[in-house]
This record gives sequence, C-alpha cells and structure tokens, in this order.
Amino acid sequence: MNKTNFISSLLLIATVLLLNALSDFIPLSIDLTTDNLHSISDETIEIIDKLDDKVFVKVYLDGEFPAEFKHLQSATFNLLKRLKEISPELIDFEFINPNTLENDKEKLALFQQLVKKGLAPTDLEIRKIGSAVSQIIFPGAIFYYKEKHIAVNFLKNQITNTAGANINSSIENLEYAFISAILHLSKNSLDRIAFLEGNGELSEHEVYDITNSVMNDNFRLSYYFTVDRFDIKAFILDSATSEPNISKQIARMKVYKAIIIAKPTIPFNKVDKLLIDQYIMNGGKVLWLIDGVHASMDSLQLSGGSFIAVKNELNIDDQLFKYGVRINANLIEDLRATEIPIITGYSNNTPQQTFFPWPFYPLLLSDSEHPTVKGLDAIKCDFVSSIDTITNNIKKTILLHSSKQSRIVMAPAKISLGILENPPLVSSYNQQNKTIAVLLEGKFESVFKNRILPKNQKVQFTENSEQTKMIVISDGDLIANKVGATGTLYPLGYDPFIEFTYPGNKHFLINAIQYLCDNTGVNLLKTKALKLRMLDKGKIKNNRLFIVLVNILLPLLLLLLFAVFYNLNQKKKYA
Repeated sequence: MNKTNFISSLLLIATVLLLNALSDFIPLSIDLTTDNLHSISDETIEIIDKLDDKVFVKVYLDGEFPAEFKHLQSATFNLLKRLKEISPELIDFEFINPNTLENDKEKLALFQQLVKKGLAPTDLEIRKIGSAVSQIIFPGAIFYYKEKHIAVNFLKNQITNTAGANINSSIENLEYAFISAILHLSKNSLDRIAFLEGNGELSEHEVYDITNSVMNDNFRLSYYFTVDRFDIKAFILDSATSEPNISKQIARMKVYKAIIIAKPTIPFNKVDKLLIDQYIMNGGKVLWLIDGVHASMDSLQLSGGSFIAVKNELNIDDQLFKYGVRINANLIEDLRATEIPIITGYSNNTPQQTFFPWPFYPLLLSDSEHPTVKGLDAIKCDFVSSIDTITNNIKKTILLHSSKQSRIVMAPAKISLGILENPPLVSSYNQQNKTIAVLLEGKFESVFKNRILPKNQKVQFTENSEQTKMIVISDGDLIANKVGATGTLYPLGYDPFIEFTYPGNKHFLINAIQYLCDNTGVNLLKTKALKLRMLDKGKIKNNRLFIVLVNILLPLLLLLLFAVFYNLNQKKKYA
C-alpha cells in the first residue's frame, strides 16, 4: 500500500469515528417506515416539555421471550429511548427481569409487591427445541414521578384476536398508555366529571366498576378524573325569595368537564331540561345513555317468559331532536348476539340447559377508525334501540351500529322466549348497520330558544353554544355493572350465563368520556396503526436447514466473491 492510499484510509477511519462521536450529541433520525413506527407525536413532545421533574420508568419485560413478546419488548425499549432523546434529563428507564431471583420466597415476595402496585401477571409458555417452560411475566411498567407512582399494563388480550394481533394492538397503544401515565402523574389536579342524579338514573353501585373498578386496578374513571354524583334537583335556595336558584345550579354544573346521564327512568321536567341545556350551551359535554323502550330480562323472567315493551317516556325527545338525534321507540334484533340458557329437558330430575342466541342482546364489533372505538373488542348490549340522525349544522360520527343481519321491532311489542322455539326466517334480518351510538360535535342551538323561561328567575340565557360535543347511546345498561342479590359487584360487561366479561364495554365508555374531555389531543394517539410483520413459524420449521445455511453461508460466499473480484481488478489495474 502506497503512502497516498495509507493517508486516505486514515482519513476515512477518522471521518467515520468523528461522525459516530457527533451522533451521540446531535441525534438525527429520519422515519422512512410507512406506518410511522419511529415517529413521536407533537402531543407527546408537548407533554414531556412541560415536565418539571424527572420521570423514571421500571419496565418488567426483560428476559428471553418468544418472537411476539420480543417484538413488544423491542417496541417498548425503542419508544422509551425516543422519549429519552426528547428530554434526556427528565426521562430515564431500566428493564428488569423479575424471574432472575433464584430464591423462590424472594421471587414470590417480589411478584406480590408488583401485583400490589398494579401490574398484572401473565403466564407465558416459552418453547425451546424439545421442551416448554412455563414462566410468569409482568408485561408492564411502573412510572415514578416526584412522590407518586403508577402502574401501566400494556399487554392487550382481546378474545377475538390472535396472539400476534394482540401484540400488535399493544404496540399501537404504547405511546398513548405511556403518555397518559406521564400526564396523569404530572397533573396537579384532575378534571371533574359527574353522574347526574334526580331522574331515576343508575345507582352508585350499578356504575361502581367504571367509576372505581371492582378489580382495584387503574382502569377506571377515577384514575383519570375526579368523579362526583350531582343531584340536579338539589337546589340552593335564593336568599331573597327562598325559591330554588336556577342560575346558581347552572354555575354548579359548569365546574364539570362532562356529565353522564346513565339510564334515567323518570321523565325530565322543564327545569331539568333547562339546566342540562344551559350546561351544554356553556360548553359542557354530555354522555347520554338512554333506553328507547322499557325492556329488561327481569321483566321476561317475572312475567313467565313474555312481556310488552313500551316506549320510554322521558320528555327529552324534543331536546335530543334539536341537538341532532332521535332515539326511536323500538328494539333491534341482531343475528350476531350473545347467548342465554334455556331449559330444554330434565335428566334424573336435573334441568338440562341449552344456550341459544338471544337476538335482543346484540354483540357489537366496531369497524370505525375513530379513537373512541378503534380496535375495540366485542361490546355487549341489552335491549337496544336504533338512533336516527337529524339534518342540522352538527357534525355526526357513527361510533357503534348493529351487524349486517339485523331488524327492527317497533314498540309496543311483545317480547317472548317463543322466538327461540320458532325463530324468524334469517332472510327477515334484512336491515343493516342500525345506529346505536353517535358522536355529535359543533355549536348547538338551545332547545329553549324562543320559549318562555321560568318566572322570577334571572337566568343568563345562552341561545347558542360554543364548540362542544356529546355522545348519545341508545342502551342505558351499556354502562351498568351487575349487582348480585347479596350485593356482590361484577365487572362491567360481565355475562353471568357464560361467566365471561366482555371488555369492550368498559374500554368504549372510558374512551368516550376521555374523548369528550380531552383538550390535549392525547386521545388521538389511539389512531396510530402499525403493521405487525410476524414471521411464519410454519415455514421456519419446514425450511429450518435452508434458512440456517442461507444466513451462514451466503455472507461468506458474498465475501469470497468480493475478494476474488477485488484481486482480479487489482491485477488488471496494475498489470
């Protein structure tokens, strides 16, 4: 090698080393993936920039895992690495393998401590050639900020998905889950929401799971908000007239970011409607869960197998119509439905049960890309009505609807178990995608515009709202957890007949309330969709030898060919 080539080689090596050193101080990355796999949202950057203390993350997902969990592990590491790049002084993390402890007593104590802090264990089977080992893992992390900490479980297990699809869904949700935790920890106070009372709404026990969680985990409204119960009929009396003060009642309602009207059974009077209307006109958000008809399984059991479903008269039809929807006095029958047990015979005086699909219990699977319902698992409904949208200036987004094989039964209607003995023709289920939940967004007009207001009240009346939103759902039971005869509380979405909990109900409702209250745009992180490029295990097994030879011999062969052509070129050049 001559002197010139030697100097050129030294310069090349020096340049590479210099660029490598600079890269540690000047992070530069370009995301060339079609699904923005390596991109961090502007909302995430904004939240991290506002931190005033360090966030430390302990991730309990270290160790040897199957390919799917390796992908989740890698995605978690890469996300935290990118978050740390945004603010190296304020974000730090470590990966921990809780299974490294050899002492079983110490390991059990650690597991119990992690569960107490909120991490959910998962039993994982790790397969190796000729053997399989069962191992408990904790696919989650604990976030520490100042004197506070919070657990985040980021493994999703949806009953309708494959293992690979569940891993993909978990990765899609990582940024949202992590940033939600950081936002929760860094907030000095939580937004306030309230369940409305006074018109026969669901009791505190009937909404306990979504409010506080029967599982004692973080998946509850009280994790995100301060949750109150507000009695719309409990007025402050006017000191001058000793009459209920409507203005003060409106002011009391305005402190809530959103109100939830969960399955009212008593008609709303004019003052009730005015309070809700003016709350909306002042920018308030509402989650309506309203039954179109009176119908329940209890009625079916108490009346000997049949009852008459009648319209649910709540005196709010005109109000909802003004806002842009109409909940119809009907029931949706759907071929895609959950099952109920029916006694079909006896064996040694023991009743024998058979399960039949009950068309009045539709099972909803969302196909929408909206962040409130995107990627949700099945949602269970009980006696649900259809919703019509009314033409006005309000933007309407259909969130949930029936399947392609559904039909409508108008109230009053006889509901009978006889439909299971003599089922209607499948061809009669010819009405598809009947709306069950709809999002309304825009500037609403008051239902009391051009109407006479209550006398002797100095109400600062607002005719048109600022930009706000509401969600209307035509099934009050969608938010209700079951309460046993002895007071036992069951998870939301629990089906006592098959002893299974449909997780979609709780996910949808928490998403819906978060969307109504979200001012930071964090909820939009749920729309991130990634394509999981998993290896075909069958092909790997069948072509194992070929794959090994290609990975070992091909690089050597390419290197050998390069050396041969390089030598030939050198000989030709200096011959």
